[in-house]
Amino acid sequence: MKYSYKIFEDACMEKLARCRVILDVGGGTRFMKGMKKYETLFAMCDYKTLDVSADYHPDIVGDIHAIPLPDASVDGVMCRSVLEHVERPADAIREIYRILKSGGFVFIEVPSTYPYHARTGFGGYPDYWRFFESSIRLMMKDFSEISIQKRGGWFLAMTYFMPGQARLRWMLDPFANICDRVFHTEKKTTTSFLAVLARK
Repeated sequence: MKYSYKIFEDACMEKLARCRVILDVGGGTRFMKGMKKYETLFAMCDYKTLDVSADYHPDIVGDIHAIPLPDASVDGVMCRSVLEHVERPADAIREIYRILKSGGFVFIEVPSTYPYHARTGFGGYPDYWRFFESSIRLMMKDFSEISIQKRGGWFLAMTYFMPGQARLRWMLDPFANICDRVFHTEKKTTTSFLAVLARK
């Protein structure tokens, strides 16, 4: 069964795949972070990754706060599970806006109610922020269109705080999604992730 979040994500990927030049900001190695299943969809695009760490062998090594590309130089941007790790997410959003062509799209995924997940060692990164619909709309107020989709409600969000949850996702996700539907918690504010599609 496909849930609302997955349907939204698939539709966003199909829209971005129509773009000619795409930059995956914070994407590290090509088609990381759940993007492998979409690799063939982007086969005809000029798809590049940017990451601040050379450890992941991105196409471009650079800082999201100062993306080393000209104004209005890309048709689409992807930024998945990145903004919680950067010092100034609002500045990062402004950089994404700057490099997008008029009418270009950005897909952003950010955690909302989700555990702390900094990483040390190889390709390490800090963990600073969590986001809500109001903070997303504030940071992205210059975009002409914004669509936001929650990933589950209270029950799904709480499962991420359980010990050993990563190994139990196959069981926890369906159970939590059923509970969220039965108790209508997706209509409230607590959610694990937010997915955003915005147009410049």
